[in-house]
Amino acid sequence: MRKIRMDIPELSLTAVIRCEERNSALCDEIWNRLPFDCVQEHGMVSGELIYCWVPLISTAPTPYKLMYTESPIGCVTYSQGTGNKIIVKYGPCGEDLYAPVLGYVEAEGLKDLARAGREVWFNYFDDKKIFVVHFSKEEE
Repeated sequence: MRKIRMDIPELSLTAVIRCEERNSALCDEIWNRLPFDCVQEHGMVSGELIYCWVPLISTAPTPYKLMYTESPIGCVTYSQGTGNKIIVKYGPCGEDLYAPVLGYVEAEGLKDLARAGREVWFNYFDDKKIFVVHFSKEEE
């Protein structure tokens, strides 16, 4: 099983994402472009979602999708239709939209993910720092 490492050095976050092979073509596109860096943002109206704008455009078929309101915390999706970004759900979300699943954050990273998400949220209203997210292949 392929795993993607997500690091946000400024927030001391490392999380490992297990790829969802039901969307193997999407996983292939991402996997073949690793490593890359993104700028992190936060959803402003839909709930606890971290956005990471990626340096590629995906055209992969994505047969496996979940609705944000029904997906588990730690679900990682890839938005092809709204800007090519990796989206990580770290808490409750009211967005009633289906999205292609890229993978799931492993349990060990969920607590730090929630802390990082809150820090990014409050950063929008305070310091307005740019947080860089580094995605790479997780070595077994």
